[in-house]
Amino acid sequence: MRVERKPEIGDTMFHVCEHLYYVPERAAPLNEYCVCEATVVGFLKGGYTEVKLVGKNPGGFNTPYHYKMAEVGSKVFFDARSAAKYAESLTVYAEQHWNWAGTQLRRPYKDLLREQSPDIEGGA
Repeated sequence: MRVERKPEIGDTMFHVCEHLYYVPERAAPLNEYCVCEATVVGFLKGGYTEVKLVGKNPGGFNTPYHYKMAEVGSKVFFDARSAAKYAESLTVYAEQHWNWAGTQLRRPYKDLLREQSPDIEGGA
């Protein structure tokens, strides 16, 4: 996907993190995809440009992240709803391909998918 807008230092962006969680009476952990917020703190230039982000991981700790500029709009987003749509696609894929036990994975981003934009709700 082509980048419509390039991020600037200080912009808030959203991305998807994989998080393992345990269910009692299950031998192996399950994974969930969480939408995390991060702030642009810089850019790394080499053969291509990377966006350098710092934000909390699903465990609540500050973590640095790096994404190619070409991944803005496909793996890292300016709005949480787009990141939630990407997390939903990853969850569906994981359930179809990796979830042998048939257990439905948690969807912590589902509230972001239900939110309607003010334009649709009539400006509320």
